[in-house]
Amino acid sequence: MLALPALAACAPAPTPVPSHTAAATDAPVFASDEEALAAAKKAYAAYLETSDAITGDGGKDPERIATFVADDLLNSELQGFAGYAAEGAHSVGSTTFKVSGVQSIESSGALISLYICEDVSGLDVVDATGATLVSPSRKPITPFEVRFEMGDNSLILGYRGVWEGGNFC
Repeated sequence: MLALPALAACAPAPTPVPSHTAAATDAPVFASDEEALAAAKKAYAAYLETSDAITGDGGKDPERIATFVADDLLNSELQGFAGYAAEGAHSVGSTTFKVSGVQSIESSGALISLYICEDVSGLDVVDATGATLVSPSRKPITPFEVRFEMGDNSLILGYRGVWEGGNFC
């Protein structure tokens, strides 16, 4: 069976170093925590949609993900997509998610940490013949801790790691 890092995301990622932390004098990025949470949900949805598009294309043009992730995360994302190209695999379907909880929203809204339940039950990975490469023992829902930081004009994903504590999904 194919072990695809971008899909499985089982390896813990290194602790991120924010590229920008708002100073105490910076104006708040969002008017409220609710607005910050909505922006984070929108950013994660865009990240997943782009990731699914890249895997759906067999890993072609993986740099499309760069708009949605911090520089520290980009290399591991690109390596994951390279696995699809190397195996001649592609995905069919899409990934969904729900926010299980908010870990923190920095007072300025420049850093947001969430607990996400990611659902790949609607996503298959197949080879060139259309045969599935997904292990029958794959768990369809995985708990993640994700952190967002402010990019140039919007939130970007700065960290995404499988939650090693109790399953909150």
